[in-house]
Amino acid sequence: MNNEGDGLRRELGTFAVIAIIIGQMIGSGIYMTPQGLAEISGPIVSSFAMFITGIGTIFMAISYSRLNKRGAVTGSIIIYTREAFGEMPAFWVGWCYWCGCWIANGAIAVAAVSYFSYFVPAFSSNHILQFALVIVIIWFYTILNIKGVKEAGYFNLIITILKLLPLAIFIIIAIKGFDASNLSTISSNDIKGFGTLPVAVAYCLWCYIGFEGATLTAGEAKDEKRIGRATIASSIIVMMLYIVIIILSAGAMSQGELVKSTSPLADIMHKVTGGYWTGAIVSIGGSLSAFGCVGAWILSAGRASYSLASIDLLPKVFMKTDPKNGSPRAALIINGILMSIVMAIAYFGKDGTVYNFLVMLSVTSFLVFYLFGVSAEIYLTGKDIRGTGAGNYFKKLIFSILGFIYAMYTIYGSGAEYVFAGFLLLLSGIPFFIAIKLRGNDDKSKEKMAELD
Repeated sequence: MNNEGDGLRRELGTFAVIAIIIGQMIGSGIYMTPQGLAEISGPIVSSFAMFITGIGTIFMAISYSRLNKRGAVTGSIIIYTREAFGEMPAFWVGWCYWCGCWIANGAIAVAAVSYFSYFVPAFSSNHILQFALVIVIIWFYTILNIKGVKEAGYFNLIITILKLLPLAIFIIIAIKGFDASNLSTISSNDIKGFGTLPVAVAYCLWCYIGFEGATLTAGEAKDEKRIGRATIASSIIVMMLYIVIIILSAGAMSQGELVKSTSPLADIMHKVTGGYWTGAIVSIGGSLSAFGCVGAWILSAGRASYSLASIDLLPKVFMKTDPKNGSPRAALIINGILMSIVMAIAYFGKDGTVYNFLVMLSVTSFLVFYLFGVSAEIYLTGKDIRGTGAGNYFKKLIFSILGFIYAMYTIYGSGAEYVFAGFLLLLSGIPFFIAIKLRGNDDKSKEKMAELD
């Protein structure tokens, strides 16, 4: 496999790669997840769901690391899906991931503004000010990424370190206020028992989305051999952090209190310490967390569309790079425009339902990427070891098979409404695929005519 990322520069060090992965995974989600899980399941089931999601993520991370051993290229999941299954599935994978990036990033940007409004109350009720700040955030990161992946990587590393500090402080304070009796409470009798596990697993996935971040920038890593290790290590670190936060949150506050909270981590810290300053710490952490996550996702969205264009599945304009910095300038600018449109819909729609729907739609979109990624690894590795026996096949592919089962289970847990919406999003890309292929055929016809002349 040729390195499709040769048009981009290899400037990302190992710590910068890890920062991109953790920066994408730890966004605004974990700051609200204790409240969301309290609404749909009990504390024991919620903790179990977070563990299952973490293990499923690690299985997929192992699968992706094996794909990268075939050759680290920018957008490797898209590239190897094409090698395994052809152009149409590769287009679907890239299309759904790309759409998921700029749709989900809108949610994260809004969360950053929400936490910022703690310090500037004027932002809390003024949609025009909120929209203006979100647009500034989007285009700040777009311009930063255009200046080069090295600069964006260093900035993500700094933000990642800073946003982990408030979570560490929360853990220390929550341990002090932990009461095991709260683990036996539930917010409603309707969510009693393990029947809520599928939806809880699907909900938890929002916290883990982003573990694949290094595969999108693999062609820009200095040491491609460390991409897989960085992906697996980051997934394990984040899983352990999330499980601790969910258990401590459930132990420090009853489920009835958590379900009513609009800022659960801040409320828990205020309850334990009785101090207003604790809310400020969490608000700073939430702002930094969401703000840093926006940058990491803009980086990945630009690389996803660049990768599609590199294999003739998006217009070549997406491959135009900055002559000075080598970054995919055109892809980043188009991504910024699309994000700006999404934010206009979110802020100036009739209510919040459109925005919330787009957030859940992004989760379903990412699942298409995850499912095809592990499927490509199963097929390509299976092809390599064909004829070596069922035992060896099982040994080589057990993690990928388990990752596939997890992805299917999570799609089931997402619910019919969002699965259907995700299917429509997938189908909406077909006209673009047809147009691109027809344009490609026209170009080939012109080349043949020129040869005949």
